Amino acid sequence: MAMNDGAVVVSTRGAVFLAAADTALPSLKLFGLDKDAVGDTGKQYTNIGHMSVDDLPSFDVDGGDSNTKDTWNKSNFRVTYDTVTAKVTFTSVQGDADTLKLMFDASDISGGGTAVSLDKVEQKKAVFVYVEDTNTGKKFGIWMPNVSLAYSAMPELSQDGFNTFKLEGNILHRVAEDRFRQGVVHRVLSSG
Repeated sequence: MAMNDGAVVVSTRGAVFLAAADTALPSLKLFGLDKDAVGDTGKQYTNIGHMSVDDLPSFDVDGGDSNTKDTWNKSNFRVTYDTVTAKVTFTSVQGDADTLKLMFDASDISGGGTAVSLDKVEQKKAVFVYVEDTNTGKKFGIWMPNVSLAYSAMPELSQDGFNTFKLEGNILHRVAEDRFRQGVVHRVLSSG
């Protein structure tokens, strides 16, 4: 692999877009920081709003340890790998009713306001983490077509910064994909 100075990217700005699970991803060229929605009606990826600059989206992978199998004739004959699980975590600073509905499966109250529940309810979504390096104009994104989202913490209040609303999702295999793609971040896209 050769060094490519043009492929070094700083995650200067970004956004998180959601759609129904297994929604096909539109072209990266259609996404932007100022886009509220991308894609055709019924197949849209919606920008969930302002995200924390201090707590950028993160990914955690567990498992995947290798195991060497011997035969009677040969040592180190075959390698197998344990099951891999992965999570994505992102933090919104936009505390509107839509954020609360996404986090807590909340509902509107007839007299005004939003009612939330502490019972976690799975929200199956396709997640696209969009990133722009505003210094170079480079863009890239990480697409996870099937994620089980739920809140990972109660809202954190702050007097010095923004209140935060943290979501966490288990990255699931894509229903339409074969078994070889299970448990992985499915696509990293980049554009110059």
